[in-house]
Amino acid sequence: MTEKDCASTEMASVPRDPRVGTVVGERYRLLAPIGEGGMGAVYKAEHILMKKVVALKLLHAEMGQVEDAARRFEREAQSASRLNHLHIISVTDFGRNHTGELFLVMEFVPGQSLVDVIAQGRLSVSRACRLTGQILNALEHAHGQKVIHRDLKPANVMLVQNPDPRLGEIVKILDFGIAKITETGEGEQPLTKGVMIFGTPSYMSPEQATGQDVDARSDLYSCGIMLYEMLTGQKPFEHEDVVKLMAMQVTMPPPSMAAVAPDARIPPEIEAVVMRVLEKDRERRFATAAEFRAALEAAEREISSRDTRSWEMLLAGRWSLSKALGRGARILADGGRSLLSVLRSLKARLPRRIQPWAGPAVVLLLVVLAVAWGHSCRRGAAPSLQPPPPKPVAQDMRSPIKEIEDAMARARLAEARALIMQQISTHPEVGRVRYLLGNLEFVEKNPSAGLQAYEEALRLDPGLRGDAALLVNVRSVLSDKKLGQPALDLLINQIGVPARAILAEIASEDRRVEFRREARKACESLGCAEQVDKVQSYALDLAQGRNCAEKRAAVEKLGETRDKRAIEPLRKARYGGRGGLLGRVLGAGGNACIIKDIDDALRKLGVEPPARKRR
Repeated sequence: MTEKDCASTEMASVPRDPRVGTVVGERYRLLAPIGEGGMGAVYKAEHILMKKVVALKLLHAEMGQVEDAARRFEREAQSASRLNHLHIISVTDFGRNHTGELFLVMEFVPGQSLVDVIAQGRLSVSRACRLTGQILNALEHAHGQKVIHRDLKPANVMLVQNPDPRLGEIVKILDFGIAKITETGEGEQPLTKGVMIFGTPSYMSPEQATGQDVDARSDLYSCGIMLYEMLTGQKPFEHEDVVKLMAMQVTMPPPSMAAVAPDARIPPEIEAVVMRVLEKDRERRFATAAEFRAALEAAEREISSRDTRSWEMLLAGRWSLSKALGRGARILADGGRSLLSVLRSLKARLPRRIQPWAGPAVVLLLVVLAVAWGHSCRRGAAPSLQPPPPKPVAQDMRSPIKEIEDAMARARLAEARALIMQQISTHPEVGRVRYLLGNLEFVEKNPSAGLQAYEEALRLDPGLRGDAALLVNVRSVLSDKKLGQPALDLLINQIGVPARAILAEIASEDRRVEFRREARKACESLGCAEQVDKVQSYALDLAQGRNCAEKRAAVEKLGETRDKRAIEPLRKARYGGRGGLLGRVLGAGGNACIIKDIDDALRKLGVEPPARKRR
């Protein structure tokens, strides 16, 4: 028996299904299979009248004849009907098909399983704690309704993008199929007699593994294992033999996080919370989800406080950043070129006792300092080349914005996010709050959300388009395969003049043909065409040309530069990359169609091409 056999609803992909297109319960048309387990299948479906997309779980017909299975399916509907929470998949309908199959209808949430997220690599401490906080919010609600999940695991946790991407991801807990309702109504009978073990061994509490009665603390144990896995990338207990794995849950203490992931540097305050909730004796764990969440939040506050004390120590120390900050300011004034190398240099100047944990907070503070330094150096710039000043901050917003900025400067990122969300809710028209959200998203390595926050900030307040930190962050994702184009669009369409140095650099040396072309075109209208290295840019066009027409256009542009540096790439194209006699003998390879154009360009540059052989 494998662990998969023990999982209550482990799903496998279903390539084809004859039921697709049929109608269930006279109102739901099955659109596509989502997954299938031993008891039933889950489909993407649509209400035929309301046209609303839902997820529909269909119990296999033969299982519907098994009394215990049918009652368990009904119990899932009963338990779900008690629950109405943002972080729990809502169940909207239950019934029996004309074929006799029981079905359950749930909200359909396209998202990513926590299993897949963890498979991509361990999560940051802030993200893992944020997701766990949402899970605990859901459990607090479920436990308050006398419902215990009993099979919490990453496969039963979905991460859904918020309709407003700037607000971050939302946790959705699903599959209350083996949930236990601890309070039974008059006349209700327990589903099973004797000892039965439910759950998934890797996430199973000791009391579950030994067949004891479970309460809310069993769910907290499972949640603790998920948090352990999010932080380290590994489960605390793993074994191919399910029986031995369950024995480990009962008898073995979890290994320290430092032993499992030494390079992760999990803060001891967080590890202490996790180890407490993984106590074998449930009396020693947190009693409630609220208590667990409060301990986690207290640990995060302690970390922020410790970081603040370290920064105060740091800023009082005998070391100087003046030269590096001066260089950073000059770079910012030029559009942020090579800023990441400056930040690395600045970080290297920190005391050694600070460096190991100086992560996003270091970068954030250094950017803030560099920006401040840069502002003090901006004298004598032509007003026509500057963006309009940012909108003045309203009197009633000054204190909240300062509070957000202070929290970010002290690396209290969770606190900063909460403050930002509060202000967005009450003052959605204030661009600076969206700008601060963009900064926070980049610090927490959520650049996609960061770009969207910046886009909204600039729409609300165009005066922010010259902000140095914004330029640095947007520039940092230009090389990303998915985010490069949105970042370039933002630079061209919303930032404009303040991004000229960055656009000139892209136009000159970016390896992507379309990026160079877009940046060159933008520079023509923004006044940075003279900053573009045209020889380098068109030489790349020539080397990367996909056909004779594209290569011919690049050759003509190189000839028009009147720059002697253009001779070398033209000769290389003419002789197929082979210099001297060998190149003259073997010829231009695939560039035969543009030899005449190359010769014309060389003449413009003062070079007489070799005479052509007469046939």
